[in-house]
Amino acid sequence: MYPSPPSDLIFRVTGQRDPDAFATSGRLNAEDVETVLRLVNRDLGDFRRVLDFGCGCGRLTRFLAEQVDPGAMLCASDIDEPAVTWLQQALPTVRAVVNGHAPPLPFEPGGFDLIIGWSVFTHLDEALQDAWLQELSRVAAPGATLLLTVHGAYNWRFFADDAPEGLRQDVIEIGHALAAEGFAHWRNDGWQEHFPDYYHTSWHLPRYVHAHWSRWFEVEDVFGGTARPTQDVVVLRR
Repeated sequence: MYPSPPSDLIFRVTGQRDPDAFATSGRLNAEDVETVLRLVNRDLGDFRRVLDFGCGCGRLTRFLAEQVDPGAMLCASDIDEPAVTWLQQALPTVRAVVNGHAPPLPFEPGGFDLIIGWSVFTHLDEALQDAWLQELSRVAAPGATLLLTVHGAYNWRFFADDAPEGLRQDVIEIGHALAAEGFAHWRNDGWQEHFPDYYHTSWHLPRYVHAHWSRWFEVEDVFGGTARPTQDVVVLRR
């Protein structure tokens, strides 16, 4: 049985310390992965070399380990060294490695036919986003599928409606940037107390993803609100 991670590792993934909520969110997102793959006529069993990019302490990884084909290779990577160290002990069948905040990843070119990045591009500015898209293109095999989540219009409505009065000016400025560019990065999100300065909150609209991410991948689709609770899933093909 997969043990519950320490509460500080859980907090760095979910923003709360509840192990039951942590486990539930991972299970739901594993279901979301399967749902999106079905929408593009694929199945986890189709893939032999899978990467959970931005795995944290295994919120999603633990369920992927149960769902991938028994003969498949499952790797995981994250910037959080204590989380990866814990995951290595808790899930020894998964090749879990630490990566830096910027590329490269410690993997060979073309090594994966499925790459999953849940709640990673939701936090990167445009420069780091582009660097990581290029790096994921390097480690993706020709024809590989990538599922990357973003905050889109669905999430923005929740954020804008629920933001406290003290953030109203931020909401106005972010909303203007999002409408104009299709992308916005917000640095005043409070995560600076817990994460490095490059890790904040971003929003992507589908038109931006189709126009910008197509520099590295074919953008197959953007499924709004399909990564619970409020994220979009971008489906890419290498």
